[in-house]
Amino acid sequence: MDFKVLFTILAFFFVAENGFSQCCSAGNPLGSNGINDGLPEREWQFLASYKHSLSKEYFHKDHQIEVPLVENSYYDYQSLSVAYGILKWMNVSAEIGYFYNKTQILKSGQGNDEIRAHGLGDLGINIRFLPFKTLRTTSQLIVSGGIRIPVGEFNEQIDGVTVPVSLQPSSGALKINASLYYSILTTNWKFLVNSFALYEYSNTIEKGYFIYKYGDFLQLSSGLQYNLNRQLTFLLNFKYEWRGQDQRENDEIVESSGSHLILINPQITYNFKRGWSIMLLSDLPVYKYVYGEQLTNSYAVQLSLYKRINIIKSKIEILH
Repeated sequence: MDFKVLFTILAFFFVAENGFSQCCSAGNPLGSNGINDGLPEREWQFLASYKHSLSKEYFHKDHQIEVPLVENSYYDYQSLSVAYGILKWMNVSAEIGYFYNKTQILKSGQGNDEIRAHGLGDLGINIRFLPFKTLRTTSQLIVSGGIRIPVGEFNEQIDGVTVPVSLQPSSGALKINASLYYSILTTNWKFLVNSFALYEYSNTIEKGYFIYKYGDFLQLSSGLQYNLNRQLTFLLNFKYEWRGQDQRENDEIVESSGSHLILINPQITYNFKRGWSIMLLSDLPVYKYVYGEQLTNSYAVQLSLYKRINIIKSKIEILH
């Protein structure tokens, strides 16, 4: 291993120990694709999305600080998901993704160096229940529960040295989540008001001598959707995210972990004929409060293409 690579890895571990939290760094996507409503019975939804996230500002509490060793961190992530309406009141879905890269750019005396990892991410499985729906289908309440299974890569190395947790493609932990979603259309069908709540709990990672537990996560959001016509819709959500502090072995609290974030989440969806849709969305932080010193997210943008297929309607169209 040459001196330049050794410097990069040692510098990276120094930064990781003192402020690199998965809360606000490159981290791992939550698995949300921006679609929270339910599917009718015997309808399929196939979705492919591409997400880019950039983190380049270090914060202590609610103000930015300078860390001379760090330039930025980013990832590019491709995910595929499928959902199916088993019954009128129950949907199931599954999602898997792949990181083309999870990269950390460091400053050194001879320029910038990078540490890069790639590989399969976590597998998400979710069940949605629709316990309430009005006769005019203008409103819906969805209760959801799911798990994220660490099936992906969690042993990425550079020259025999394992990269930190936050650059691993998989989170390495089994996570359990529960959520509530409610939406209602206005009488003129032009506007839709929605609210969403998600809670996620992570099991402790125990791999040899490595013991680590991510903090609990809570997301609350509310927003307004404007339906311009049958093809084009605009949505603006406001999000609040809280993440508890991580723990190491012997219940030791990781000082530089945990946060409070406020974000805006604009979305644009264009619906084609025959059930095809394309959606562009982004997460833009407007307020950050972190514990210790952490690399925080600057923005994330996602482009999704999805199609819905109703088996019953398809059969009717074929018959006619």
